[in-house]
Amino acid sequence: MPFALVHSDLCGPMKHSIRGAQYYIIYIDDCTRYTEVYFLITKTAEEISAKFQHFQAWVEIQGFHIKRFRSDNGSGEYSNSVFLGQLGEKGITFEPSPPYTQHKNGTAARMIRSLNAKARSMMLDANVPKIFWPEAIRTACYLHRRSPTSSLTDNWSPYLALYGTILKIGHLRRFGCRAYTHIPPVQRTEKKFGNRYGMCMMLGYVHNTTKIWRIWDFKSGKTGRAVECSSVVFDEEENAHTEEQMEAIEFPDTTDEAQTDQTDEVQDEFPEMNDAHGLENTSK
Repeated sequence: MPFALVHSDLCGPMKHSIRGAQYYIIYIDDCTRYTEVYFLITKTAEEISAKFQHFQAWVEIQGFHIKRFRSDNGSGEYSNSVFLGQLGEKGITFEPSPPYTQHKNGTAARMIRSLNAKARSMMLDANVPKIFWPEAIRTACYLHRRSPTSSLTDNWSPYLALYGTILKIGHLRRFGCRAYTHIPPVQRTEKKFGNRYGMCMMLGYVHNTTKIWRIWDFKSGKTGRAVECSSVVFDEEENAHTEEQMEAIEFPDTTDEAQTDQTDEVQDEFPEMNDAHGLENTSK
C-alpha cells in the first residue's frame, strides 16, 4: 500500500538560496519510491512539523494514510515533543534509526545523495549560480519521479507505480539554458518596434503540467524573480549565465564553511549499504 511506510531525511546546511533556504527535507514512499521535497530556512521542530503537516495533507488527498515513519534519530528534526506529538495524534508509528547510525536510514540517505549529484551536475553544466540550488534540487526530484528505477518491478518510474500512468516527457528542457518569454502587449515599453520576448533562464517545471515551465526573469523586480510561463522558446545550446556573470554575482551570507552535509559523510563511510528493496547505489 502506497505511503504505509514513509522514509525521511534532512540535508544541509548549504549556502543561503535566493530566498534564504539552507536546508531541504525529503519524504519517500517505500512502496513506489515517490519522493516529495520541501525547503527550509531553519531546521527547527516547528518548521519541520509544518512541512510534514503539508505533506501528510497531500497524502490523504491522494486517498492514502501514513502508518509508519522512518528517519534518523535527530532530536532537532524528528525526535522531539513537537514532531512526536504530531505523529501520535495521527497514530503514526515512529521508527528512528539508533543514535550515530545514520546509515540505517539508507533509503532516504541514498535519495539525498542522488538528488545532490543530479542537481550539482545540472548547475555545473549550465554555470548556474549556487543560490539557485533549491531550483536544481526541485527539478532533480521532478525528473526522478519520471525516471525508471531498478527498485521497482519492471523498472517502473515512481510516478507510474503510484498513479498507473505513463507521463509524456517531450516538454523536458535543459536546466539553466536560455529561455525567451513572450512579453504581453501591456508590458511592452515600445508598442511597435520594441522587444516581443525577454531573455530568462530555465529553472524547472510546474506540478504535472507539460505546457507550463518555471523560469527566472532577470528583469522582474529589482533582482529578478521566478515566474511560471507557458509562452516560452528555449535555446538549449546556450547557457543563461556566463562565467563572467557568475563572478559578478554577490552571494548572500552563508553559514560556517566548516559545517558539512552529514548525509554525504555517511555515504562516503558506508558506500556499500543497501536496504531490503535493493535500491541501487546512484552515486557517480
